[in-house]
Formats: sequence, C-alpha cells, structure tokens
Amino acid sequence: MTLMVMVTFMKIILLLIGLLMPVAALAKPDLPGNVLPEVFDSLGPTVQELVLADGRRVHYIDDGEPDWLPVVFTGGLGTSVRVIRLLDFLRSMRETLQIRVITVERNGFGQTEYDPDLDMADFSEDVEAVLSHVGVDKFAVFGISGGGPYTAKIASRNTNRLLSVHMAATSPSLGQPSRCGQDSPASGYRDMLPQPMRFFGFAPDSPMHQVQGFQDTAFDEAARAHNLRGQMADATPLDHEISLYCKEGAIDTSNVKVPVFVYRGLADTVLGEEDLQVWRNTFPAADVTMREYAGEGHDVQYRHLDQILLDIAGYGDDVLVCANNKNKLITPEKVQATDNVRLGLCAWPK
Repeated sequence: MTLMVMVTFMKIILLLIGLLMPVAALAKPDLPGNVLPEVFDSLGPTVQELVLADGRRVHYIDDGEPDWLPVVFTGGLGTSVRVIRLLDFLRSMRETLQIRVITVERNGFGQTEYDPDLDMADFSEDVEAVLSHVGVDKFAVFGISGGGPYTAKIASRNTNRLLSVHMAATSPSLGQPSRCGQDSPASGYRDMLPQPMRFFGFAPDSPMHQVQGFQDTAFDEAARAHNLRGQMADATPLDHEISLYCKEGAIDTSNVKVPVFVYRGLADTVLGEEDLQVWRNTFPAADVTMREYAGEGHDVQYRHLDQILLDIAGYGDDVLVCANNKNKLITPEKVQATDNVRLGLCAWPK
C-alpha cells in the first residue's frame, strides 16, 4: 500500500469517527434506579364518608398514621372539610411531630347536604361518630376563627377524652348580640359567596402570601365549600351557621381541665379584644396560655401554625423563634432578652 493510499485511508477513518461521535454523544443515559415510582404521589388526603344509623352522610378526612397523636381540626366560617389543605405548607413538620389531623365537614358545606334542623350539638355528635369509627379515644382539639365555637362545644362534651385545646384567631363572644342578626359583621360574608376571591382573600400585607400556592388554595376552598354540589353560592347554610353562634351563645367550658392555648393577633379587626382574663373566665378550670402577636391580624392561625403544632405535640412550655438564622425553642422569659430574634421558623421572611 502506497503512502498516499494509507493517508487517504486514515482520512476516511477519521472522518467516520467524526461523524459517529455526535451519535455517541446523543446516546440515552442510564435510567436512574429510583425514577420509576412504585406508588403515585399524593394530591392530598381523601375525603371519606361515614353513613350514620339514620342514613345521614358525614364527610371527613383522617390524615396521619393510626398511632400518631390525634387532633380534631375545625376550620373557619363557611369552610369545607378540605380546608385542611391550608395546613399542608407545614406537612413535613406535622408528620415529623407525628400529629394525626382529623376534620369533619359541617352542615351544608362542600359535599355535605344541608339540614336546617342540625345544630352544634349535632356536629359534635358527628365528630364523636367519626372518632369512634376510626378508633380514636383521646384527642386534642384545634379550632380557628368561626370554628372556635364548634371546638368549644366538642371540648365541653368530651372532657374525659381531651388532651389539650387550641383556639386560634377566634373568640368566646361570637354569640353576643352585637354579632347576630342581619346587620351583624358576620352577615357581610354572604355577599362574598359568589366571589371566592373575596370570601377567602387574605390582606395584601398578609405574610401568607409568602407561602407558595397558599392564597390559590384558599380560593379553591371557598369555591368548593359553596359550589361543589351545585349550590351556586347559596347563602342558606352560611346564614344557618351564623345563626347557630347566636342560638348557642356562650358555651359552658367550665369543666375543661386540660391545657388551653389561645392565639391572637393584636391587630385583628375581625374579632373582639378578648384578653387573657376573658379566656380564663371561659375556661376557669384550665391552665390557659395566651400567645399574643403584636401587629398581626386575622391570620395568626396560619402564620403561627408552627408554634401551634409544637403546642399540640407537647412542647407548649417553650416558644419557637428564629435567632441568628437558627430555629430554636426557648422559654417565654428569654424571648425579649434574646438578640436578633423573631417568632416562628426562620423560613418566614424578615
């Protein structure tokens, strides 16, 4: 083979290598061993149904493991059982603390048919039936805003089963005359029902806008609660719920002896100005801890959900703070004495 032929042959080889290299570069990479799931990702807890002896259907969510600490959660005015999704931004924290959340849908909202004859005692019976059905004996209760009176009712009927009581952005005076009737502050909510963005919209300066997807989830909840069964934003269930506050009046919780935690924003314009003494009069046999938040409004139930979860889990002697960009639990006395401190997780923006 002549030198020229050899050179030509080598050029052809190099040309072929050059043409093949892009093909090799485009070869599929090895598939990671964990990319193909064995189960589907969750889109949230499933709404379950319990048929009572009289044929009435109760809808509930039971979210957590059977051996975790159960807490009965009751959402605010006119909310469905899926309002529990607004707690999911701290799901990993709740699951680490092993807290099992159970919530029951109230009369006329979401999937639950409206019955004008049902009252707060009936709702408490629904909760008790669900707890029996899922095998829960002892439990804590956590009520927010308009769900507070229902929580108080459940507590008053189950004192021997209670672990603790948690009342956030709510009031023991929702049944006072000033809050009842057609011209009450609560009656304005019925005008918002056709517009979920108004009914469950948070103030522009609310810290909850810092939680990705939170406000959108609240909008979805408002639409679900008042339209899911084709209610077309019918205000009848909401009017009925407001009337129950007035019918029930002050709920007798004098026999509640477990720890009670109250969470209140001092700039909350939705509720009254009930101080520690008012709550101690409401729960005279209980040890009441009042957590007040200066400059905060009607969203402390979410903004300070981190503290609420810790209180439910039994860490109520301490306060969660972010100090020097580190999450810490410290005694209430040390909060004021600690430099560069703010309440809650460091995940909250400054």
